[in-house]
Amino acid sequence: MKKGLSLVEVVIGLTVIGIAFYLLIAVFVAIVPRTVVIETFNKKNYLAQEKMEEYLTRDFTGIISVGAAAFTGDFSNYNYQIVVTYVATNDLNAAVALSPYKNVKVRVWGGPVDTAGTVEITSVVATYEVQ
Repeated sequence: MKKGLSLVEVVIGLTVIGIAFYLLIAVFVAIVPRTVVIETFNKKNYLAQEKMEEYLTRDFTGIISVGAAAFTGDFSNYNYQIVVTYVATNDLNAAVALSPYKNVKVRVWGGPVDTAGTVEITSVVATYEVQ
C-alpha cells in the first residue's frame, strides 16, 4: 500500500479550502459596513450622554436651550442641540410657562456615516425651594 496523497486528493482539498476561505471573506465583507454604522451610532449615544451629564451639573436657572453647535476636537464632525422646556407637574410632556420641572433633550447627529441619523436622550430636572 502506498503512503501519501494523490494529486487528485490534493486538488480536491485545495478546492474545498478555497471555497471555505471565499465564504469566510464574504461574511467579513458584509459585516464591516454594518460595524461602521453601529460604531457611529454608539459615538452619537455616548456624546449625547456626555453632553447631558455636563449640562445637568448646572443649577436649575442655568439650564437653558442651546442652538445647534459642533463638538470640538476629534468629534468635530458631530453636532448637538439642547432643547429645554418647562413642563407641568402632572404631565412631564406638556409644556407650560413656568414650573419647578424642566424637560431637557439632547440631540446629536453627524459623523462619518449615517449623517442624517439623530440620537436624542431626554431627562427631567426639578428644583425645590426650602421655606
